[in-house]
Amino acid sequence: QKSMQTMTTVTPSSLRPNITRVRDTSGFIGTVLFVGPVASAKSQTEIYAGIAWDDVTRGKHDGSVISKSTNQIVRHFKCGPTQGSFLRLSKVDVGVELTPQLMRSRYVRPDAELIAPDNLLPHVARTSSGRDKPIEFWGEVKLRNRQQLEVVEEISLRMLGISKPPPDVALVLEEIAEFNHLRGIDLAGNLLSDWEDVLKILRLFPNLHNISLASNRINDLGSVALGTSFLNVKSLNLNNCNISTFQTIASIGAAIPHLEELCVAHCDLADIESFDSRSENSDEENRLEGLFQNLVLLDLSNCQLTSWQRHIMKFRNLPRLESLIVNDNTIDCIEVVTNGDHSAVFPNLTSLQLAGTTISTWTALDQLNSIPSLRSLRLRNTPLTNTLGVGEVRSTAIARLPSLEFFNASPITNRERVEAERRYVSTVSRELLLISSGVILAAERDTDGGESTGDDDSAKQAQMFAKHPQFKILLEKHKDTMLSLANAGCGSSNQGNIGEEIINVTIRSMAAASCDMEPLRKRLPRSLKVGRIKTMCAKYFRVDIDLQMLHFRAEGDPFPSELDDADHSLFYYGVNDGAEILVNEIDVEALEREKARELEDHSRRVKEQEQHVTVLQSMKKNDQRINTLAAEMAQTRV
Repeated sequence: QKSMQTMTTVTPSSLRPNITRVRDTSGFIGTVLFVGPVASAKSQTEIYAGIAWDDVTRGKHDGSVISKSTNQIVRHFKCGPTQGSFLRLSKVDVGVELTPQLMRSRYVRPDAELIAPDNLLPHVARTSSGRDKPIEFWGEVKLRNRQQLEVVEEISLRMLGISKPPPDVALVLEEIAEFNHLRGIDLAGNLLSDWEDVLKILRLFPNLHNISLASNRINDLGSVALGTSFLNVKSLNLNNCNISTFQTIASIGAAIPHLEELCVAHCDLADIESFDSRSENSDEENRLEGLFQNLVLLDLSNCQLTSWQRHIMKFRNLPRLESLIVNDNTIDCIEVVTNGDHSAVFPNLTSLQLAGTTISTWTALDQLNSIPSLRSLRLRNTPLTNTLGVGEVRSTAIARLPSLEFFNASPITNRERVEAERRYVSTVSRELLLISSGVILAAERDTDGGESTGDDDSAKQAQMFAKHPQFKILLEKHKDTMLSLANAGCGSSNQGNIGEEIINVTIRSMAAASCDMEPLRKRLPRSLKVGRIKTMCAKYFRVDIDLQMLHFRAEGDPFPSELDDADHSLFYYGVNDGAEILVNEIDVEALEREKARELEDHSRRVKEQEQHVTVLQSMKKNDQRINTLAAEMAQTRV
């Protein structure tokens, strides 16, 4: 695209430190932090731009140089050790204007030369036998006609270096009017850095419903007024836009009353704690529920939020909120406090994502049961889930949260829920049995040297019931089954152990040499190790154990999960009755290519680290040399 556009002539007055965004010929993007002469330059009158690159390894220094005249360190701006660069103004690219010509350049003209004449692409695919197969492409003309700017409803202008609107909007207004039918525009990853410029661009398209400004460093609104031009907007993406105050989000809510989806991930919204959503001194329209009365989805991932009570509960009265995403925030406990007027909190919330939070115990999640509308939960990469098997996490979550219908995007079947609840009751029952028999108390007595009493027994049981608030409910629900298990447990056999339950599985080969073979249908104990299954598959499907990749897929679940550890059992991975185990064979050549790529990446990272260390060492030597020179000059003056 750069070859089709005229680069803007850069002058010192056109560069605004901490605001203007620039790019280089390799596509790296940075922010101007300094404009002026550089102390280490040959010419002390030439103007440079000091850039802090988004990629912290792109530059050569930290914004400081050694003065040619004094040999002293002069700091022009501050950034990471290898994040800064000084560029002559002739080398600075501040991006391009959004014009009708740029928009049209994104689409192939209907009369342009076909890339697949006779429905054949100029490429081939190599088969396993080494033969080349032509790649066919049908319907190119039909697709091209459907992708003309005059007929599409949404346009993507991602990563084109757009930094400003046309210089004279009035001159292009008639031409831009041809695109009034657009309902969505994606401006993610451009060089937009000023809300005034953003608003001028968006006002060119009066019928927009969906807007993405993600990864543009446009900062906070400040004194900029949004106006009333966005009454049709329903979806707004502001992920990674360097927003650092919740007041900006509140102002957006006031200006876009019909907003249904708002994404503000990677923005710093910690100051929401001081935003009083139900203050007696604020009118209804300025409360959060008034500002976002139509909001259905809210993404607050990695927004520096640390407390459910102080931060997330601010949104508890949004009347239509259905999906809340708070991934990668340091939230360690869910505290759902009821409203003083006894109205429901999160009245329509059906989906919650907590991946990457600091949840470390199951009790930290128990208050989610105070949100009866909750149907879907995503919980991964937390201290709690990282110490347990996938199957154990899923099974326990299903048992403790009875309203869930989806966990980690996978549907929960009725049979899976029954099995999870029975397993949970059995596990807790065994713990209670150990308490009542004195085993746990005896172990603690040996540890602290005390003696147990009946009060200790009762206190431990009370703690167990508090730790497992769903236990009594589930015990009553499954009492007949639990009674039979308890009776079976009175004998000498192990039949009461849920972990030894027999399940029906279908083992199907996806390997090229055996994919046409009939699948194996087996009744297996849950305690069977994955390694034993691999041995079974090697004998039946003739697939080398070392080349096997096993996945399992629950009934009704389209997404398989990998069985990646031969020493873990089917129970560890949550393989349930009726599941299907898929056997794949590793492509040795592809594996070697992947290893070569990883080795190359490793070598590249080592080289970058060595360069980084070299730069740091060089800076340290320069500091020492300058300090030595300063000391010598001081002694000379004395």
